Amino acid sequence: MKKIFLALLLAVSFVTTATAQDQKVYKTYVKNDRLVHYCNYKGVTVIVDVTESGIFEPQISIINDTGHEFVFEPKKIKAYCYGVEYRGSSTRNLLAQYFDLNLDKSPLVKDSLRVYTFEKYANKQSNAIFWGNVLAQTLVATVDAVVQPNTPEARYWARAHQEEIAANGEAARAYELQRINEGYWHANTIFDMTEHSGFIGIKRRKADHIVLEIPVDGEVYSFLIDARKKY
Repeated sequence: MKKIFLALLLAVSFVTTATAQDQKVYKTYVKNDRLVHYCNYKGVTVIVDVTESGIFEPQISIINDTGHEFVFEPKKIKAYCYGVEYRGSSTRNLLAQYFDLNLDKSPLVKDSLRVYTFEKYANKQSNAIFWGNVLAQTLVATVDAVVQPNTPEARYWARAHQEEIAANGEAARAYELQRINEGYWHANTIFDMTEHSGFIGIKRRKADHIVLEIPVDGEVYSFLIDARKKY
């Protein structure tokens, strides 16, 4: 009887251990006073860091220790905000306490957010800087026309001021495009014992939390990121 009991105990222990190993466990660590989210599962580690640029431009790192290579396709990443049905988008930023209390999320609805491709994000950021630069030049020209005296010297300095603003705007646009070109996630084969990192751009909404579903090597890693939380 004692041997049967021990055998049953070992069997239960084996099933419990196997079940625990088959479940994704999401954890955090601290970087520059901010929480970084990660999950290690079956040799894959997925890290989501919103320390630098916030929840709408998360940095995602993937470490492959599976023994085989796989292709990661960032275009398959999905992003959501939680909302309250029939209450409108204004309720998104009212859910902070709801999450803090770890209440059931099933009554909530998911609002899909657009995840930009590399090309779309580069074009979006370039256009934003361009039109911001045009607006700045227009405002400066208007102020100069009202404030400055209408003399050759004043007109010269007004033109010089506008040209300086245009040059600074173009430099900022070039820097932003280089940053996106060098750091944005592209589809990549991630070989065994290697790590790859990049960021993605997500359409901004009025929200302080976001859900990221990141498919890696046949598994989906789901992170609930709260932008309010610091260490």
